[in-house]
Amino acid sequence: MINNIKKIFLSLFIAQLVPCVAFAGGEVQINDLKGSWKNPAMSYCNTSNMGNASIGRYKELCVGNYKIDANSPSQCVLGDDMGVLMLVAREVNDRGARFCVTTIYAEHERKGKSWTLYAESAQGVQPCYWLCKPGYSGEGCNSNTSTSTSCDSAPLLRENFDNYTMARDPQVESVIPMFHWNEYKGCGLNSSQEHDMILAVSDWLPSGHGVWASPYVVHARREDYKSRKGGIDVWPAGEATLLCKSGYTANTAGNDCVAVNEAECALSQTCANWPSNAYDESTMVVEYNENQNCYQFRCKEAGYAFPSTADRTCQPCTENLRGGASPADGTCIKCEEGQIFDADAASSGYCSPADSYSQSDLQYGSGQNKSTTLADQCWMIPEATEYTNCVKGIK
Repeated sequence: MINNIKKIFLSLFIAQLVPCVAFAGGEVQINDLKGSWKNPAMSYCNTSNMGNASIGRYKELCVGNYKIDANSPSQCVLGDDMGVLMLVAREVNDRGARFCVTTIYAEHERKGKSWTLYAESAQGVQPCYWLCKPGYSGEGCNSNTSTSTSCDSAPLLRENFDNYTMARDPQVESVIPMFHWNEYKGCGLNSSQEHDMILAVSDWLPSGHGVWASPYVVHARREDYKSRKGGIDVWPAGEATLLCKSGYTANTAGNDCVAVNEAECALSQTCANWPSNAYDESTMVVEYNENQNCYQFRCKEAGYAFPSTADRTCQPCTENLRGGASPADGTCIKCEEGQIFDADAASSGYCSPADSYSQSDLQYGSGQNKSTTLADQCWMIPEATEYTNCVKGIK
C-alpha cells in the first residue's frame, strides 16, 4: 500500500516537471478534398500575408507579422508568442464549410521545435456559419439552392467580430480540418517549425450575403534558435472560392451572392410590426427601407393601399387627386377638400393645399392671355407634364 502511494506521488511529481507538449493536428484530414478547393499548393517558411482575413478587436494589428521584441502590441501576445483571430472552417466538404471564430497561435520549446495551436476566442464558443458554393444551401450544404426553403439574410461582415479577442483555451485543434498537418521545417534554424494548411475566410462581400474562402498555410515561427520569442505566420495557399449564405447564390459576374428568391429572403428580415405572415405574394411586393435596414411590403396594383397599419390587406384607395398610398407605410391617405395628395409632403401627412386655376389659366397659362403668342399658349401643348408646367407658369 505504501509503495503504491509512493508510486502515485512520484508520477504526479514527474508530471509537473514535464514541459507542455504540442497538440497533434491532422485528426480531421481533408487532403483528399484539395481538388474541390482549387488544388492549393503547400509552401514553407514564408511571411504573413493575411489581407482582410484577420478579425477581432485588433484585426489591423494582429496579423501575424509583428515581432515581440519590436514593441509589438500586447493585445496580440499569448504567452511568449503572437496570435491571430480568423474565421476558420471546423467542417469541410466538397460543397462548402462551417466556419467559427478561432484563435491561432504557437508555442515552442526553449531550444527546440515550435508548433501551432488552435483555440476558441475569449468570448467562448460562438455561433458558426455554414457557407456554401453556388448551387448548395443549408446545414452541411446538403440542399439544392433551387429547392431551399430558408434564407439567412442577416449580413455576415468583418466588423461583426470587432469585439472578439484571443484566448489560449479551450483547445480545438483536434476538430480543425487540415489539408496538410504536422509538417516541420527548420526555416534557417536548427529547430523545426510546424506548418499546417487550413481553410478560412479570406475576404468579405459588401452585401454580407457570403464570403471568399481560401486555404491558408499556418507557420509556427521562431525568431532565432535561442529566443523565447516567436509567433504565427499565415499566408494564402491558393485561389479563393465564393461561398454564399443559405438562400443565396452567385450573381452573373460571380463576384457576389444574390437572393434565389428575393421575397423569401426579404421576409426573413422584415421591419418591426411588419409580420411576414401578413405578406400576400399575389397582391403585394417587398420594399427595402433604407432608414431602418429592413423590409416592408406594398400593394402591387395602382390605386390600392392598406386601410390602416392594423389591416394590411390591399383595398381600393381614393383614385382622384385627393388620395393615394402613403410612401411611409403603404396605408391609404385621404386628403380633405381643398387639398391634394402629395407623395413628397411627409411633414404635412402627404396632403398639400390645392392650387386653383381659372379657365383663362387653363387655356393660355398663368399670367398669359389671348394676346400671348400662339406658340406659347398652353392649349397648344400635347404633352401632359409640359402642359401642367405651362398652366402653372413654370418654364
